Amino acid sequence: MDQALFEKSGESFVPTELVRGGWDDKTQHGSPPAGLLARAVDLVSTAVPMQVVRFTVDLFRPVPMSPLRVETVVRRDGKRIQVVDAFLLVDDLEVGRVSALKIRLAELALEPLILEWEQPPAPESLESMQWTDRFGSRLGLPRFHYDAIEVRTVDDSFLAYGPGTSWFRLKYPVVAGEEMTPFVRLATIADMSNGNSQSLDPREWIYINPDITLYSHRLPVGEWVGMQSEARQHRSGIGMADTLVFDIAGPLGRISQAQVVDVRVD
Repeated sequence: MDQALFEKSGESFVPTELVRGGWDDKTQHGSPPAGLLARAVDLVSTAVPMQVVRFTVDLFRPVPMSPLRVETVVRRDGKRIQVVDAFLLVDDLEVGRVSALKIRLAELALEPLILEWEQPPAPESLESMQWTDRFGSRLGLPRFHYDAIEVRTVDDSFLAYGPGTSWFRLKYPVVAGEEMTPFVRLATIADMSNGNSQSLDPREWIYINPDITLYSHRLPVGEWVGMQSEARQHRSGIGMADTLVFDIAGPLGRISQAQVVDVRVD
């Protein structure tokens, strides 16, 4: 098995078998491209210490199992905020982009937030989820959500209908030989929220998200990221997935995704 999602070759990132998605054998899961874009945004230097607080990915078309390039542009650079755009390219074709907002970090004399929150069982107390063919994918090939992510579900998310709560751990680095930052780890896992809650049988329907918007007021502690998700699909062919993101210390952000809903034809 490969030991990273991508291997760097010059200015390109060559995908390994671990990036394959579940809807099509020839295209990538949304998470690995999001991870590459997050890495590029994170590498843009800032005038003062900052954190990415909004990260919006648009995937214009399915991302093939082909080498990728990433280009970045700083739209606003200051001491309170920075806005960065990053573009995902296959050869010279733009297949996706991200807009990211960074805000300066500070130490303020504020009381801790009081939230109505019941912490789910810790991931160490749960067993790793065993995938079945219910998610609509052939099990014979390596796939990102099967092989690169460990899932420990609290309430049978991915395997049952309704809202879902799960813990996720990325098992491999985004780029071979590189240590991931907490933000890159979080951004790479974010697309798993689409599927954490299901109301349609994925063997009969597709609900592909062409976007990911992640908000976070702090970065996760440790390897495990939790998600509490609820998906809604409409007869218009449009769906939405809404997710509260948390870790062992409590809530830390939110993920929103739109969905293209249609009958599955293999």
